[in-house]
Amino acid sequence: MKLHPKYLPFVVLLALFSIPLYADLDAGLKAYEQGDHALAFKHYREAAENGNPDAFGKLAGMYLYGLGTETDYSNAYVWFGLAEYSGDKFAEKFKRTAASVMTLEQVRQAEEILAEKKARLEE
Repeated sequence: MKLHPKYLPFVVLLALFSIPLYADLDAGLKAYEQGDHALAFKHYREAAENGNPDAFGKLAGMYLYGLGTETDYSNAYVWFGLAEYSGDKFAEKFKRTAASVMTLEQVRQAEEILAEKKARLEE
């Protein structure tokens, strides 16, 4: 299959915008492997906030276990929810783990934030 020339600019732009998305994730993976959890958290957060679905669960895990950041079950819940929404088959279990130590009000608030983030992903 040959690429039609009129699609070339679109493909180039897509490639250029995808590089930072995955660069942050790759840098996060490398930092995590080296034991620098604070730097890994920074990179995972950047990648996740830029919409990289591979970073959602990684960032959520950092919040859940307090690696590179303070433990934050509400944020863990939200990011595991996005990971689940993006097809991560393990995320639901971890989202329930976060919910198990949250109040009902915290879960309700996290669900509202999750719904907002899902809507932004669909835009």
